[in-house]
This record gives sequence, structure tokens and C-alpha cells, in this order.
Amino acid sequence: MRFLWIGARKDASSVRREPFSLLIPIAIPLVLAVLMNMVFGSSGNVTPQGRLLVADEDQSIASNLLTGAFSRDPIDKMVTVQQVSAAEGRARINRRDASGLLVIPKGLQQAFLLNEPYRLRLFTNPAERIIPKMIEETLAIMLDGAFYAQKIAGPQLKALDTAGVPSEQSVVQSSLALQALAGSLNRYLRPPLIQLETNVVEEKSGVNFAALFFPCMIFMSLMLVANSLAGEIWKERMAGTLRRLAATPVSMAWYLAGRLLFVDFVMLCIGLVGVVAVHFMAGVPVANFPAAVLWVVFSGSALYLALLFLVMHADSPRTANIMGNLVIFPLAMVGGCFFPFESMPEWMASIGRLTPNGWAIMQFKAILAGSAHAGSLAASTAGLLAVSAAAFLAAARRLRTGFVL
Repeated sequence: MRFLWIGARKDASSVRREPFSLLIPIAIPLVLAVLMNMVFGSSGNVTPQGRLLVADEDQSIASNLLTGAFSRDPIDKMVTVQQVSAAEGRARINRRDASGLLVIPKGLQQAFLLNEPYRLRLFTNPAERIIPKMIEETLAIMLDGAFYAQKIAGPQLKALDTAGVPSEQSVVQSSLALQALAGSLNRYLRPPLIQLETNVVEEKSGVNFAALFFPCMIFMSLMLVANSLAGEIWKERMAGTLRRLAATPVSMAWYLAGRLLFVDFVMLCIGLVGVVAVHFMAGVPVANFPAAVLWVVFSGSALYLALLFLVMHADSPRTANIMGNLVIFPLAMVGGCFFPFESMPEWMASIGRLTPNGWAIMQFKAILAGSAHAGSLAASTAGLLAVSAAAFLAAARRLRTGFVL
């Protein structure tokens, strides 16, 4: 038992001499949390936000209807309309102080009623892409609506021209014309030719970008650290440490247990840093903090033992490094460490969930969300510990039988 602590202390002293080899992977979740908090805020909300400046020189009902399109859901959550003068608007858009400037020259309402040519002026911010395009599309929809309104009720709209005071006869004629138009449309509207069926679909709970991305990065750190620590066994062999240890009464299993104790401490640091960063900096809710950290430790230990058994079958340190990279990078790519399963094609995601790291990520997300039941979590943990025990015994046997010599 005393040799267990001696072995763990020996590994810790080697890290003190070369700390950056482990500090960099451990710091990956923290760095990503800081960057994501700076870019998207603590909620991880990626909804684009912009401002539309409007210089309304017409001041009519038609111009109010045109700008009112930006007060409807969902564009009102992304675009804020601000009334300005034309000169002020040009100065601000030149400073790129807004997403766009809409200038409505005088005569919009009269041009609409009389079906005369008219030109709106829209200036967009070249430094932005999403919001200016949304403004253009919204205005295009409104102009298309005006076009079809003229096609359907052109003569009736002309009769509503407000350039002069209408006579009583014109008012009566306009009313009769609108009534006749409504009657001609009854055959299309009553009953409607298009039947609408409405199915209410339960809205999915919103998941922010950080909730999808961070579990992947934590397990990417685990795989990088596990591969690096597994390769350290070759340094022990090349330095003659394992050969001298084999000549002592101490079992190789105790040496490996001491090494595993140090690995568990490193994985615990990754879990603590990662889960704290996820919760307090990225705004991701954590339903069970201890379970999330322990799952990171158990998963990292299993990955380490599996990679350790693999690299001990190589014939040189260089080959061991190549073998480890050939395993972890394809697994990381398919198993959801580089990209969340939600962003993958379904066929690839279904394969990735069957990989060891993919399965561990899914369980980790369930722990964070609080959807992992005690029974299933206990069964998953027991299975993970069983795999770790089998890998430990296999690695210890390999140490005794062929790797030292």
C-alpha cells in the first residue's frame, strides 16, 4: 500500500518538471468557456441582433405599414427600428453604427394608390451579412404584397387617392366598387379553396450552443490527456525504471495502481475545471455536479487504461505515439468530440453514439441535464468500472510478461 503513494508521488514530481504538457489540455474547457462567454454571453444565445434606421419623409399610413413589418414576430426580436433624419442616418450608416438605413422619400402613399413608379432607398452595413439580408427580404415581401394588392384592387385603390378632397359621389362610387370586389372574391374565400390543417407540435426545449459544444470539448481534453499519459510508460521503460522495478518484490500491479491514482487526480482536475466552466461561465445548467465530475474521472480512467494496453504492444515510442493518434482522432471525429451529434448526419450520429467516447458523452449530457435516472446511471457506472478493471488486469499482465524486456 505504501508503494501506491510512492508511485503516485513520483508521477506528480515528473509533472512539476514539465507542467505545460498537462496544463494545456486541462485548460482547454476554461479557455473555451471564457471565449464563448465573451462572444455569446453567459446564456450562449446566438440570435443575431441589429438596428434599422428609418428616415420617413412621407409620414403616411402607407409608410407606417411598411415599417410596421419589422414589429412583427420573429423579426422584431432581431431588428430594432429607430426613426432618424436622412442626414443623421447617412452619417451613422457611414460609421457602421447600424445594420441598415431605409429612406422613404415623400410620395409613397400616393404612388401606391395610383400605381405609379416609386423608389425606396436602402443602405446596408457591409460589415454585416445576416441582418441586412433579413431587412432586404422583409422589404421585398412587403413590396410583393403591394404589387398583388394593385392587381386585385387597382381601380378601387386609385379612387382612394388623398391628393384632394373627395366628393360625395366619389365616396359612394368607391364604396360600391369595394363591395362589388368583395362579392367577386367570395367564391374564392367562402369556402376557402385551400384547407389548412393545424397540428400542434410540442416545442422542444431550447438548447444553447454551449450546452452542445462543451461536453464534446471536455471529452476531447480527456482523450488528449489519456493518450499523453499512456505514452509516458515508454519513458519509464527507456529510462530503465520498469526493469529495476521488475527485480524487486513489488508487484507490477502496485506500480500500475499508483500510476492510475495519479491519472485519476489529473482527470479530477479536468472534470472540476470543465464542469465549473460549463456552469458558471457558459451558463449551462448542471443538475448533478458530483456525478458529472465523477463521470469524467471514471471515463478518463477507462480511456487511459485502454490506451495504455494498446501502446504497450508497440515496438518503439514513435510507433506507440502513432498508434495512439490513429485511435483517438478517428474516435474523436466520429464519437462527438469534434462536433456535437446534433450537428451530424443522422447515420453518422447513430454510429458515433456506439463508440466508447460517444456513449460516455451521451451519458455525461444526461447527467448535466438531469435526465439520467439513478438506476441507469448506476448500471452505466458499473459497466464503466468493469471495463476499467478488465483493462487494468490486461495492462498489468502485459507489464509482467513482455513489455519490460
